[in-house]
Amino acid sequence: MNKGGLIVAKKEMTKMWIGDMFVPVTLTKVIPQEIVRYKTAEKDWYVAAVVWVEKKILKKEKGQKIAYSDVIEFDVDDSFIKNNEAGKVLDAGLLEGVTLVDVIGHAKGKGFQGVMKRHHTKWGPKTHGSKFHRHIGSLGNRKPRRTLKWHPHAGHMWTQRVTLQKINIVDVITRDAEQLIVLRGSLPGAYNGLLKIVLK
Repeated sequence: MNKGGLIVAKKEMTKMWIGDMFVPVTLTKVIPQEIVRYKTAEKDWYVAAVVWVEKKILKKEKGQKIAYSDVIEFDVDDSFIKNNEAGKVLDAGLLEGVTLVDVIGHAKGKGFQGVMKRHHTKWGPKTHGSKFHRHIGSLGNRKPRRTLKWHPHAGHMWTQRVTLQKINIVDVITRDAEQLIVLRGSLPGAYNGLLKIVLK
């Protein structure tokens, strides 16, 4: 069953006592979002909820805020559609009675890196005048006279999509107009990066 989900902004990490264990947790903040429409199997070949998300406020002019927004889809089933009409604002109340969720995000980029950091290749000789410390070394045979695909090279590292399954919801905190969701462990992405919490 697909019960939809929420879009949250990743905040700082901290530690909490859970029973007799001192465990790391990540704070996430629920950002403004609402269901715009639904995609149907008859028209779009699959069923999904299209959610409008306010990513961040760019500037404020004369009492009006100009925000950068986006739309994100969630796979849902018929029961979710019956309980949540188009135009409904989603909040942490959707997590009532839920203990485990999947978290989807993009890993923090590490820029251009060499093969030792990117692919964990071994050191070259470190003594006797060797100048071959962190180089890649041989990549194949004499023929074909080209580098085959998927051989390790230096290059751009990370920023790919990461999915963490069965993450525990430790607590849901409502403070003033903010809603914070406390999730156990570390989560992908940078500070204020968007994460997709998927209910199963």
